[in-house]
Amino acid sequence: MRHKNDDDGDENIKERRRRRIEMEMEMKMRMKSTTETTTSAVDKKKKKNKKKRNEKLLKHLSIKATTTTPSKSSSHAFECDPSDHCETPFQAYKDIEPFLFRIAQSLKKTKATLRIYDPYFCEGSTKEHLLRLGFENVTNVNEDFYVNIENKNVPEYDVLLTNPPYSADHFTRILNFCGKSKKPFFLLLPNFVCRKKYYASEIIQKQKEPMFLIPDELKPYRYWAPGRKGFEVRAKGTTPFVTFWYLDFGNLVDLNDVRRWWMKKYSAHSNCQLPAPELALPQQQRLQKRDNPRRRKANNNKESTKDETGTKQPSSIYYDPRVAKKRKQI
Repeated sequence: MRHKNDDDGDENIKERRRRRIEMEMEMKMRMKSTTETTTSAVDKKKKKNKKKRNEKLLKHLSIKATTTTPSKSSSHAFECDPSDHCETPFQAYKDIEPFLFRIAQSLKKTKATLRIYDPYFCEGSTKEHLLRLGFENVTNVNEDFYVNIENKNVPEYDVLLTNPPYSADHFTRILNFCGKSKKPFFLLLPNFVCRKKYYASEIIQKQKEPMFLIPDELKPYRYWAPGRKGFEVRAKGTTPFVTFWYLDFGNLVDLNDVRRWWMKKYSAHSNCQLPAPELALPQQQRLQKRDNPRRRKANNNKESTKDETGTKQPSSIYYDPRVAKKRKQI
């Protein structure tokens, strides 16, 4: 026979179970809510940090060029051809800022501590341009680069960056120096250099070729010629050849990784092309071996173009904006 007290006891047990279940459910709901709130906060923080990182990566794009090249050339501690006296434009440095930053990352350095060496001094604009992009440790001194090589007095550096003189044998000598070095180098050279025999012997012997960063053909780099006759007006500048960057990273990073990284982060904000390492140069940048003088003369007469006045202009390896525009439309 069951007593009333027994029924009351069963009810109390059921009530306690019910309350315990409700408490457990309430705790689970609170934990779930807390987790969702925490996850949401973490996601927002990640997005905010990612936005800041992207803004920092692209900060250099908003920096505008300023007048840094003097109107008159200064004296130099070495012999130089006046026609070589040209300063590299700020835009050229902006274009390679991501790659310098990538080298700094690979060396576990900051942009400020990355050691950059430009062995050819013109008027010192190199240091000013790179400083505006955050690179504070730049060596570009008014001294003879080749004497420093002979005396083994070349400064320590992480990456060599330069636009060498075009006359005499400067291309061969700088390529020889870079070919022997195991360090990264960024050279701003005319498009015909990579088709020369000296390029193959000095660079390709390293078992790999540099990548090419090629500016828009309709917006080529214009170089400033301080003190040169005919270029007294600073805004004129000069574009003697189609030029682009030859980028070598030594053994620091894989070229394909660098290209994927640049394509993802920077390509949408750049007017440059960065062909894959295994691909040849774009057709408009290729230059085959030159024909002999007689054949060149015949070709010039055959393939000549006319300017606005109807005067025939022979085709050549020099930069021609009309030809560039025509090729761009193809």
